[in-house]
Amino acid sequence: MQDNELVCTLTAADYQDREAAWVKVGNYARASKTIPGGLSLHFAPTRGLEDSLTELVRLEAECCAWTAFAMSESPNGIVLSITSSGGDGERAVRETFAPLFRGTGPDA
Repeated sequence: MQDNELVCTLTAADYQDREAAWVKVGNYARASKTIPGGLSLHFAPTRGLEDSLTELVRLEAECCAWTAFAMSESPNGIVLSITSSGGDGERAVRETFAPLFRGTGPDA
């Protein structure tokens, strides 16, 4: 993936709103870790959280097509993986999303 493909189409104001939404759901994150291609986030089981994460993932797909999301739910909570291809994409995922989940794990 080339650097010019790693673009976000949000305006500055929309970016701030989106960042606030991620930080809000980040309050439910138990742990994060680096994985090949990006990050894996583990969330506590919380009513309504899956819907919130699903909506954020849908919105991210509109503005940051270079990211891929995978989500699974179990009685232990939700696991959300955020990845991208190539070294630049992997680095961009970590630089973009890890700060929103600070303090959730040894890699955060």
